[in-house]
Amino acid sequence: MSISIITPVHTPVHGKFKKYSNMIEEIGKNLNEQTLKPKEWILICDKNSEWVKELNLPYFSNILIAKKNNISLKRNIALDNANGNFILFLDSDQIPSNKKLLEECLIKTKSGCDLLLIPEKFSFTGSYLKKSYHHLRSLYWLHSKEGIPRFYKRSIVGNNRFDQQKLHFEDQALYEKIRVGKNEGKTNGFLIHDEDFEMKSNLRKVRIGYQQSKKHNIGSSFRLKFKTIIKETPVQYLPGVLFILFSRATARRILPVENDTAI
Repeated sequence: MSISIITPVHTPVHGKFKKYSNMIEEIGKNLNEQTLKPKEWILICDKNSEWVKELNLPYFSNILIAKKNNISLKRNIALDNANGNFILFLDSDQIPSNKKLLEECLIKTKSGCDLLLIPEKFSFTGSYLKKSYHHLRSLYWLHSKEGIPRFYKRSIVGNNRFDQQKLHFEDQALYEKIRVGKNEGKTNGFLIHDEDFEMKSNLRKVRIGYQQSKKHNIGSSFRLKFKTIIKETPVQYLPGVLFILFSRATARRILPVENDTAI
């Protein structure tokens, strides 16, 4: 039984290149130290992120090039070239919390699981606003129970692919296609998510997500209550969390962005 790991790579915002490239190398080191090594780690980039070829990466790395910077396109190209019996979608800012995560995933599938949710915990590193954002994201993870599985049997993915038009909802759309009648599980191990936070790009993402939800009629039954956020936010993060919430609420409806653009 073998695992193909798929990681889209992009070019980070100005001033973040060194941190981002170091993160990718750190992920590679972690994967190489797993008790069960993957068959391949497919890093899929575009013409602006071919610098990944210069990084110190493990021997099982395979670098592919997409014609444009669209995360669904990149993942689809990787799926078309994947050779493993299982697929793990791992973002370039996520790292396994322990050296046995891949082994645990295979053990879970042997017990009958077709797809696995791997919980996320946020790094809480960096600026004050980044830490505040990580706290907010952690609350959604804790209360929503809406995480999307990242580990799939290759056979159940089949010829299904990510929809390039559903920006920010591509994970959910693919999951909804293939989940019916499948056995879902959850790992004990988790991913440490060092999601970066830049106010401008974050608000842009919110606005595009709102436009896409209206365009494709995508809704969610979950809404994190404001009083829950207030109650469960430490005092030191409350000003940052409130600032982010109100900024995102405003940007969702009025921030000008181009239609159908990717991050």
